[in-house]
Amino acid sequence: MSAIWANIKQKALASLTDNVPHDRQILDYFRLPDGENLVVESLAEFGSAGSELGSASVSGTLYLTTSYLCFRSNDRHSAMFIMPLFAIKRVERLNSKMGTFSISITTWHRMKTTIEFIGLRNHTEHFCDVFKQGLKEQQSNMKILSPFLSGCYSEYMLDSEKSKDREPPAAGMGKEFSFPGDARKLKDKSKMHLWKDYMDKNGRNLTIIRFPLFHKLVRVGLPNALRGEIWEMTSGAMLSRWAHPGEFENLQEANAGKSSISMEEIEKDLNRSLPEFPAYQDDNIGIGALRRVLTAYSWKNPELGYCQAMNIVVAALLIYSTEEQSFWLLHTLCTEMLPGYYSTTMYGTLLDQRVFESLVEQTMPVLWSHFQKSDLQLSLVSLPWFLSLYINSMPLVLAFRVLDCFFLEGPRVLFQVGLGILKLNGEGLLAVYDDGSFIEVLKSYFITLETSAYPSSKDPKTRSITKFQMLMVTAFREFNSITHETVLQERRKHKDKTLDSIEQFAKRTQLRSLSNTGRLSKDDIANLYDRFHAAIYKQRVGIGGSTDMRMDYTAFRGFMAGIAAWAQDPESEHDFMHQLFTRWDLEIRGSLSLQNVVQGIAGLMTDETTPMETISWFFEIFDSQGTGRLHRDDLLRVTETLLWLTRHHIEDATLRGVSTFMHRCFEYAERDEQANLIEVPLQDAQTNEDMYITLGTFRMVVLADQALEELFTTFPSTLQISEVKDKVRGAKGLRGLLDAVVTDTQKLAAEIKKNVKEFDEDIGNNNNDEEEDHAKNVLNNEHF
Repeated sequence: MSAIWANIKQKALASLTDNVPHDRQILDYFRLPDGENLVVESLAEFGSAGSELGSASVSGTLYLTTSYLCFRSNDRHSAMFIMPLFAIKRVERLNSKMGTFSISITTWHRMKTTIEFIGLRNHTEHFCDVFKQGLKEQQSNMKILSPFLSGCYSEYMLDSEKSKDREPPAAGMGKEFSFPGDARKLKDKSKMHLWKDYMDKNGRNLTIIRFPLFHKLVRVGLPNALRGEIWEMTSGAMLSRWAHPGEFENLQEANAGKSSISMEEIEKDLNRSLPEFPAYQDDNIGIGALRRVLTAYSWKNPELGYCQAMNIVVAALLIYSTEEQSFWLLHTLCTEMLPGYYSTTMYGTLLDQRVFESLVEQTMPVLWSHFQKSDLQLSLVSLPWFLSLYINSMPLVLAFRVLDCFFLEGPRVLFQVGLGILKLNGEGLLAVYDDGSFIEVLKSYFITLETSAYPSSKDPKTRSITKFQMLMVTAFREFNSITHETVLQERRKHKDKTLDSIEQFAKRTQLRSLSNTGRLSKDDIANLYDRFHAAIYKQRVGIGGSTDMRMDYTAFRGFMAGIAAWAQDPESEHDFMHQLFTRWDLEIRGSLSLQNVVQGIAGLMTDETTPMETISWFFEIFDSQGTGRLHRDDLLRVTETLLWLTRHHIEDATLRGVSTFMHRCFEYAERDEQANLIEVPLQDAQTNEDMYITLGTFRMVVLADQALEELFTTFPSTLQISEVKDKVRGAKGLRGLLDAVVTDTQKLAAEIKKNVKEFDEDIGNNNNDEEEDHAKNVLNNEHF
């Protein structure tokens, strides 16, 4: 429970804000690694004579960041590239026609492109100056580029001369244990030839240019040998791996021999990870690799640690990717592509379930109405689709086709495929009226995805079209209107309601786990929960997020100010507050958990019909050593505290009672060497530190004065555990905030010190959650 709200505040609400800065939008669009900043941008025309473009050019915008030169066409479809500055070998100014400014760029892979700037001359010159400076700063990285790229299969594939002298680069476990599916049926060799031709003309790995053909080749399914590399490239994970060299190995070395709760959870799920794949039937190979990736990520992101379903996703990634590549793919999934999916609350998945339901309602109103009338829970079947990225739902070889598109086009693919599934099964789903039948219809559909969509057709070509091909066509054609912007808009619309539901669930769960609640009612405990989190959040607004849901002393003062009048105003800083805080900190961590606070408050809520429990509670508070005795300094602190607690409404009777209390305590004090109560002359007690009173004597002295008895009897009623009012939901918060924070001051301390001094003199002393109409719509080779 410790990481819930900080995770939600920092990831969910921050990432779903309605006003994302332009710079952030650009960096996210190109999926650049952390630490990058947009430096300058310019309108430009891009051309590459030896590429897919031929002699044509594409209009768009050129962006320069700290380490990358990026371009996207105006239509966001014709061309796009993400060029590392350290992968640019040469830049030349071209002799352009009058009024234009053009440059030629030669990449690491000797591909030449031209950029013609559009705009004012001074802005263009500024862009080029900054570009030149960036190239200089990144020049040193060229030295490590070659060994980095040697791990890419595209280098091995295209560099035919050198590849004869070396082994293919390290790959996923599919290379040793065979990749899922029949390579002949999947036309793997044909796909490899197509990709080789594309990369030869348009660059590869870090320098590749994405033209429309690139997207088509991804959608028809990636070849086995290139799949892991292209996943890395399209998701942005390759850039993160470049930016953090050796981090995967370093995490393993730095945490070798350590243990954690996440590691215990990982061990439980290892043998449940794609057990049908041969590598995961070997503890040393498949299971070992899976363990290393999941454990390393739990150390990299301790806030998240490990969440169920991660094991399924990583097990799938490892079939085509190395351990390090899978590690960075997981990082990209969790932090960039699907934030909140693999978290304690799964807030990202739950939010996307609401988005999915909304899209079903908009695109298939008849089917949605049937779900509502029949009380069919769509999320019961769709949540596993999204959480496992369809890996656990459809045959593995087909799920990888979905992943191919997902890493390129983002989360919208999950929605498009889900809508396609419902559309193609609409007739069958309209005939079911219970969740069991609902699940069975879709389960039968997934099992038959590789079979013919038209088994009765006399046309062999039509008969060869599979249900999966129909699904992909339906998803990308009929639901092409589902864009990245659509998903973001729907997420913003549903975020508050989703987070409220998660919060209420988390609240109920945590409240059920509390113990030692004493006389506190359910409402009291619920209100304490709200006030506890409100106080923590208010304290952290100015200092940044934290994942530890524990209350420090400053937050504790704010918390107490909300329930006790004596803890309010600038005079609330007092030793008594420190004593309370220390007494409730049972684990001695310097902070309080919700359990600590509830248990502490329960101890204060004594029986209001008699002062006996409160008297005992006070005695124990000031008996810091637990000896069952209060000595002279302890009694002085009791007196000082009583004056402080009643400062807002002190009466003459109370003052007299406190004065009498001190006199009588010393009057009936005992010495360590004496076993029985004896009266001791007051003058002999002035400096004797070995004098003390017991609980019995303390009770006797309090009950002997009516004002003190009333004070101790009514003390529990000074705590008012009311509901948090004026709850405010801000852009970064989930809860209502307290209206004011108690500020520090020394005024009260000075007054109390003065009162004690006067009293000492008087007694002589000084002292925290439709099928396609016709098979002709399925294009040959699935080039949709």
